[in-house]
Order: sequence, then structure tokens, then C-alpha cells
Amino acid sequence: MKIAMFTDSYLPTTDGVVSSILAFKKGLEEKGHKMYVFAPAPATKFKDSSGVFRFASITFPPYPQYRAAIFPYVASEVAQKTGVQIVHSKAMVTMALSAANFASRARLPSMASLETMIPDGVHYIIKHKGGQQIGKKIAWKYLQWLYSKFDLVTAPSRHAQGIMAQNGIESEVLPSPVDTGFFKPKKNREKAKRELGLAGKKLVLCVGRIVKEKNYSLIVKAAKLIRDRDVFFLIVGTGPYAQELQKEIDQLGVRDRVRMQGFVVDRRKLVDIYNAADVFAFASSFETQGLVHLEAMACGTPACVLEDTAPSEAIKDGLNGYAFSGEPADCAEKLLAAIEKRDRLSPMARKTALRYSIPSLTEKLLEKYRKLLG
Repeated sequence: MKIAMFTDSYLPTTDGVVSSILAFKKGLEEKGHKMYVFAPAPATKFKDSSGVFRFASITFPPYPQYRAAIFPYVASEVAQKTGVQIVHSKAMVTMALSAANFASRARLPSMASLETMIPDGVHYIIKHKGGQQIGKKIAWKYLQWLYSKFDLVTAPSRHAQGIMAQNGIESEVLPSPVDTGFFKPKKNREKAKRELGLAGKKLVLCVGRIVKEKNYSLIVKAAKLIRDRDVFFLIVGTGPYAQELQKEIDQLGVRDRVRMQGFVVDRRKLVDIYNAADVFAFASSFETQGLVHLEAMACGTPACVLEDTAPSEAIKDGLNGYAFSGEPADCAEKLLAAIEKRDRLSPMARKTALRYSIPSLTEKLLEKYRKLLG
């Protein structure tokens, strides 16, 4: 089977969409299928693997770290020559329009996957509260129109599926996979802690892009309430809210217990950090699925996440982690409970992550493709 994957985000950018594409690409190609990727050209030179096609792009103003392809309809001609049988879009802007256009012209079955709740990001464009509500409605109307052009739409979680249904978009659930062969438990956790300069500490880990909607503030407030001085918080990542978050850390007087580590380029080092952690903390309500908590769980680290969110679908209280409320005190209590019971929670955390493995979810993806192909 040959698949044309259209995306607004691809290497060298690293985010959930890119991780999902790379994981599915690996899974498909291991089963003898071929995925061609159609994406905007990056801002700097980057050597792509075979089967990746790039199109002239400009900075996308609402999210400066991303690029928007400029009228990439030439992609149709390129895709036609590859002999693809199905069109899959994980894009929402110009590459999504190109995917829909190509599928229609070539009379190919098409599928679109929502990966980001862009209506929740309108505050990056509109600062006025009233205007933000109008902006959200416009964004949902756009998504309704966009997804109506595809034969099948998928959501990465039941949580996302419910929100989409409330806004007039019907979908089927298909989570993104985690490379559980790469993200896996390691024996010498204390060595990893020593390399971080945190020997003997009980480590609470956060990983992700540092933006306001990820709700790191709740984690920092919980840190303030924890009296055990051996509990240390490590925040790995970077983003536009990093300076503001550092101010919050300083104002709360927890700089001695909360460190902002920055972005970790080497993914092998990230595996070590996941293993070093006693618990993974994730307070975001913005996620359509969330992958970082699953990567941590794949390494045997229990996770504590915000309740009633997409990430909480993977959590069974007291078995592989805990879900906490939006109150810092409850967050602190659940983090301490997970630290205390880490050894007991760890095997089930790993077992849970295996349900999201590349082989398992690639087969579910192929079921969707076969259904479309008839």
C-alpha cells in the first residue's frame, strides 16, 4: 500500500504531530507499505530521507516556530507520480487544503486526523477576551468545512472525539503510537540521577513545550506545598512562556527545588531522564492525546495528570499513576503518593504504554485504510 501523508509540521521540528507521523511511518514500512510525506520546506537546510517532498513556505505568524506552505497545489502533480492509493492529512492549514484538493482530483480515498485543538490557540492571535470567543467559533466553522472534504476523520482520544462532536465533526478514535522499543525501562536509575546532579532526590519530571496552556503553573504551585526537601522538580523543554514561568518559580521561592532544564536534543538522553524520574507530572488540558506521559510510562515511570483530560484516559488511579484536580494541594498529594508507590506502579505503567505501541496502532491504522479502499 502507498500512502500520501500531508502535514504542516515535519522534521526538523519536533512535536506530537511529527512524532505521530514518524511512528506510523516506521510501523507501516516494517509491514512492507510505503508512506510519502508532503510538508513545508524548513527555514534552514535539512537533509530529508527518501520519500519526503518539500514545498516553499513562510513563517506561520500565530506560531512562529512553524512554517506554512505557499499554495502547495503542485503537490498534487508530485503525489500523482508516486502512485499513492490513499491520502492522509495530519495538517490543518495549506497542506490540508492541498491534500483535500489532490484526493478530489485524483479520486482517491482520503482521511484526516485532528492532532491539535487550534480553536484553543486563538489567544495567540486575538488578545481581547470577547474576540477570542468569536475566534474560536470561526476556527470550528473552518474545521467543519475542512474535514467535510475528507472521507474519514479520526480523533486521537475519546476526549478529543467528544469535543469534535460537540462542534459538529464526527470522527473515529485512532491514537498516535509510542515507540515502546526505544522508550523502555533501564536498570541503573540512580546513575541517571547522578548525571543530572540529582543523586538521592525524589524526582518529579515534566517534559514538553513551555506554553501557558500546558499549565506548568499548577505543577510549580504544587512544588511550593511539598515539604519534603528531597523532592525535586525538573522541567525539560523550551517555549515562549519559559521566562514567565521562571518568574513564577522565583516569586514562589522554589528555585532551589525546581529547575528548568531546557530542550534535550538527544532522544537517548531523554530516555535516561524518563527513567531517572520517580513520577511524571502533566497538568495540560490542551492535549488531544498527549504523548510525553506515555513515553514516560513506557520507561516504567508512573504518571500523574490532570483529571478529565485526554491524557487521563490512560491513567488508572493507584495502578499506573494518578489523576489530580486543578487544585495545587491535590496535585501535590497525588505526586507524593506516586513517588511512594513507584515500584508498585511501574510495571502497570509500562503495560499501559504497550497498548499504544507502534505495531498495535499501525494495525488499527491499516484497518482504517482498508475500510476506505473497500
